[in-house]
Amino acid sequence: MRLSLPVILVASLVATAAQAAEWRVQRMATPARVTAIETVDGQARVNAGGLWYRIEVAKGDATLNFVDAVPKADPPDGALPDGRVATGTRDIARAWLAEPTGRYDHGILGDKLEAGSLVIVTRDGKRHIVRLKDDAVFEYLQPRLADLDGDGRDEIVVVKSYLKQGSTLAIVALRQGSYEIVAETPPLGSPHRWLNPAGIGDFNGDKKVDIALVRQPHVIGELELWTWNHGGDGRLRKSAALPGFSNHIAGTRALDMSAVADFDGDGILDIALPSLDRGRMRIVAFAPAARDIATIGLPASAATNAAIVASKSAAPMIAVGLSDGSLALIRRD
Repeated sequence: MRLSLPVILVASLVATAAQAAEWRVQRMATPARVTAIETVDGQARVNAGGLWYRIEVAKGDATLNFVDAVPKADPPDGALPDGRVATGTRDIARAWLAEPTGRYDHGILGDKLEAGSLVIVTRDGKRHIVRLKDDAVFEYLQPRLADLDGDGRDEIVVVKSYLKQGSTLAIVALRQGSYEIVAETPPLGSPHRWLNPAGIGDFNGDKKVDIALVRQPHVIGELELWTWNHGGDGRLRKSAALPGFSNHIAGTRALDMSAVADFDGDGILDIALPSLDRGRMRIVAFAPAARDIATIGLPASAATNAAIVASKSAAPMIAVGLSDGSLALIRRD
């Protein structure tokens, strides 16, 4: 039977509404105001009143259980003061941002110190440094490690900001025994225009690793999908884009307001992240095309990192702290 266009549109709207209705927000009881959420060893941890708690799920019920704070190691010499060390499981053992500099006065992450170099320590103990020229900085806190080309070695994903042209997403890879920047997205065009990575994985089901980012998450909020054409011209190419997202609050160090999981059960990774006004959580798929799986209204605006809460008997859940100090658990019925 062939359906007319109006019938197809109505059916699509009904399906979308039904799908969104499957998701709901549960406010979890907390001992104090929630100020931060982090993911440690794959588990969501919540800071409430200065103490850390782990979210645990049993028989569909989620609870908070106290855990000791993870001991913080002393930062490496010369590291960015508020930076974090990325640890790898392949050829790269550790990587961090270093050589703090004040040559870029943006301050989007809470201060006006950014990194002038990237330090990489490989599994064999060798130390490599990727140092930028005076016209740019690494405007981020922690490099991201991922095998982008499937060769068993990690590449490094960083945010590089030009003093006069704004930010790019850059890939650092091993070339003839040394690490160098091998690809960049086009600069955003003017100083103080910034982007924030949202996730790395195969989001469109083509068996290639994609990098999702939010362009200017404070004013534009375009969610973009980029893929590194490592076997061809070596460039990063944009394959999809959707408007109306944010994954950062200006002046804060909460850079992980997005969460990656297979939310619709089709075997392909999806992304959950707040709307541009942070009043809704949007769950987005890129296969077979870029679209919202669900849009869930929040009782207050998102204010912390988001984290995946895994359950053996249900779809992945999303934990996020809200601006009123409460903890929201977004779950599918």
